[in-house]
Amino acid sequence: MDKELRTMLAERNALFRNPTLEAAQAFWLKSNFETWKRPDVPLAAVHKARLQWLDATDKMLAESIEWLKANGYQPTTQEAPPLTPEQRDAERRFLGKPPLPQE
Repeated sequence: MDKELRTMLAERNALFRNPTLEAAQAFWLKSNFETWKRPDVPLAAVHKARLQWLDATDKMLAESIEWLKANGYQPTTQEAPPLTPEQRDAERRFLGKPPLPQE
């Protein structure tokens, strides 16, 4: 994996671990995505992506679903429902990773 990709993944993972509006907007702009229509769109995108991230803890999954619903967004990504802790851990095992510890 090249240095640029490792750097981008580290930045994305840090954002997933601590999603804030300012950090989401900065990541969005750095990634050269189109301008958002609502100020919270980048943060909504982070929460939706986090719901598919195999390193998201049970607490992170719950927080993202709650944030999306509270802000008028659906917790699906292109019709894909959010991962459940069981699905996440099954996919992690399939990839040879250990399940995440229970919180």
